[in-house]
Amino acid sequence: MMVKEMLGMAEGILQDLHNDHQEVATLMETILKTEDNKERGSMFNELKTMLLAHAHAEQNVLYKKMEKSDGEKSRQFAFEGTNEHQIVEQQLEMLGKARDKAGEQWTAQMTVLQELVKHHVNEEESTGFPCARKDFDREQLEKMGQQFQAQKKKLMAEG
Repeated sequence: MMVKEMLGMAEGILQDLHNDHQEVATLMETILKTEDNKERGSMFNELKTMLLAHAHAEQNVLYKKMEKSDGEKSRQFAFEGTNEHQIVEQQLEMLGKARDKAGEQWTAQMTVLQELVKHHVNEEESTGFPCARKDFDREQLEKMGQQFQAQKKKLMAEG
């Protein structure tokens, strides 16, 4: 019931972020279940483009505003989130450079990425979302959702 109630309250950018989180989680699962090097490679490229576009758009549209919040919890969340994005990016870079994406080492590194993202998403949805609801009204969240989608689309096209 809890998840349903939370989703009922997700509006604008928060709903967009939640949808992305689910999409990314599914893609990471699929990558780890796939054993073929080439298949993994192309799915990983898709994941990398998606994650980077998501992170950069989220950063620009949501985190930058939350860093200026009156609420200490909001600011702390935004700064931590920014840092976690940097760690995820480093992990993506490393994974992208590896030629053997079917090997045990790559699989272990991919599992670490999955755990980093899972942690980040849990924190965002349990701490970040409530903070954002305090900082912004529904109209602002809707507007931020449109900005987020537009930026993400642009970044994915460049990706």
